[in-house]
Amino acid sequence: MTILAVVVGLGCIVLVHELGHFLVAKAVGLPVERFSIGFPPTLVRFRSRKTEYCLGAIPLGGYVKVRLGTEGGEPPDRPWYLRILVVLAGPASNLLLAAVLFVVILGLVGQQQPMLPTVVGDEGNLLGIAPGDTILEVDGRTVSDYQAIASAMTASGGNGTMVVGGPDGRREVGYDIEPDQVPGFEPLQLPVVGEAPVGLPAYEAGLRPGDLITGINGKPVTSWSQFRESVQRQGGNEMEVEVLRDGAEMEFLFRPVDIDGTWRVGVVVLTETVRLKVRPFGLAVRYGIEAALRGAGIFYESIAMLFTRPREIVEMSGGPVFAAETLGQQAGMGFGRFLETVAVISIAIMGFNLLPLPILDGGHVIFLLFEGIFGRPLSRRKIQIAQQIGFFIILSILVLVMWRDLARIISRG
Repeated sequence: MTILAVVVGLGCIVLVHELGHFLVAKAVGLPVERFSIGFPPTLVRFRSRKTEYCLGAIPLGGYVKVRLGTEGGEPPDRPWYLRILVVLAGPASNLLLAAVLFVVILGLVGQQQPMLPTVVGDEGNLLGIAPGDTILEVDGRTVSDYQAIASAMTASGGNGTMVVGGPDGRREVGYDIEPDQVPGFEPLQLPVVGEAPVGLPAYEAGLRPGDLITGINGKPVTSWSQFRESVQRQGGNEMEVEVLRDGAEMEFLFRPVDIDGTWRVGVVVLTETVRLKVRPFGLAVRYGIEAALRGAGIFYESIAMLFTRPREIVEMSGGPVFAAETLGQQAGMGFGRFLETVAVISIAIMGFNLLPLPILDGGHVIFLLFEGIFGRPLSRRKIQIAQQIGFFIILSILVLVMWRDLARIISRG
């Protein structure tokens, strides 16, 4: 199943990218010598009148061989701006694929939304209600989940009354808190691992879905809120986490990582969920497009963060093995999660290809812009030097991410 998810997911991303280049090149009249999906060994090869088509066994890349005028020498007889369209078509196709997948998820497949309980799970909450008590009504409205409580309290402006059930029966409790602080408490949840994303400390140490967390550094943990508080108290120090798995006690050592100012270990609590679809469908289209554009923005924010928080970005990054593991893991959590992961990786491929480095699409755009501004292409010699520098940079990045992938595998031991 994992292998199939990787082949289908990465193969789809590569195909869409190269198909974008191919179709626009044909549309503007540039001859395409070769259209190849996958790396050798070549499984299938055939030739039409003008183009050779190839299918490789390894679905980690592909290329469209078309003369753009960024190789040096005399440029083809097509304006530079049309050739830029050919270059941009690949990344644009990846962004379009992500938007389409988000629309399918939101409007057709549906997203799994957590259904959190109405039972209070933390001490010292803003409502002054004891842990274990249950919120039954808010301002006369019966509430069945945590989100319903938040919605009702927000509608009242953070001021009203609620009915609470506890050991002594039902009672009415007034509340008066700031609207941005509602509902003012955390729900009671058992510290059971629902998901441990690839690449983050918990997964790399060995935690898996279904593990019941029973303690941290020898101190018992009985709720999810206790676990989160314990992680924050640890800071970046190593912590020993005790879990119960299939009746057996196990221990794991790992350190939290600082992500956006919060210490995290990469554990998502197990919750009941409900599948929801966005209606009307036109709203799903809008949200899907917005999600794709927002994802592109997040990618470039992450690139900028390399200069301010490099360690944090490296901790969460990875190469082909990381992408393959993530695809396989998410495929096991449902079709919607698999599509979402494909969309996110497609956005990352788009963003990476548009970086202004020679041999990437972004580098070709720079070369063609030079030609458009100065009325002549760069000399073959300058292009060759730039491409050699670009190749060295890309190779260094590839070695870094592959080493990161290998280090993860070795650390799991």
